[in-house]
Amino acid sequence: LEGMKVVGELFGSGQMQLPFVLQSAEVMKSAVAHLEPHMEKSDAEGKGTIVLATVRGDVHDIGKNLVDIILSNNGFNVVNIGIKQPVSAILDAAEEHKADVIGMSGLLVKSTVIMKENLQELNQRKLAAEYPVILGGAALTRAYVEQDLHEIYEGEVRYARDAFEGLRLMDAL
Repeated sequence: LEGMKVVGELFGSGQMQLPFVLQSAEVMKSAVAHLEPHMEKSDAEGKGTIVLATVRGDVHDIGKNLVDIILSNNGFNVVNIGIKQPVSAILDAAEEHKADVIGMSGLLVKSTVIMKENLQELNQRKLAAEYPVILGGAALTRAYVEQDLHEIYEGEVRYARDAFEGLRLMDAL
């Protein structure tokens, strides 16, 4: 975990490129898988559950999968339902797995519109208070999420610039 913190800091400061972050995360995932049978289970429930999905119409998942690895390795239960997920599938998974948070990702500009529609759907279904939402992806900006989408969504919505910010947000939520 300390090594991945260093990787996160190097990535955040521009001193490390994404392929090396992914490689580091894969090494950590392998190390954790090897060590897991020998580790004591402190809290069986983990720190919390997040449903992760790339939104409808978007096939990009490198960032989402990195979030999955970082959160899993830090004690969170991650339900990664994949790419091109409609809001109904995201909500079904959140309900089925008793998620604490929903995470939506997208790289394409049109994904920002889909995310907005998804938040409006959560409002309409009266689920906004139940699910804080973390949004990430290259097409998003902090201002769009924290100003525009924050005004629309009746629950809590946060922007994660990268997987490490996602981890900080999950710890806070």
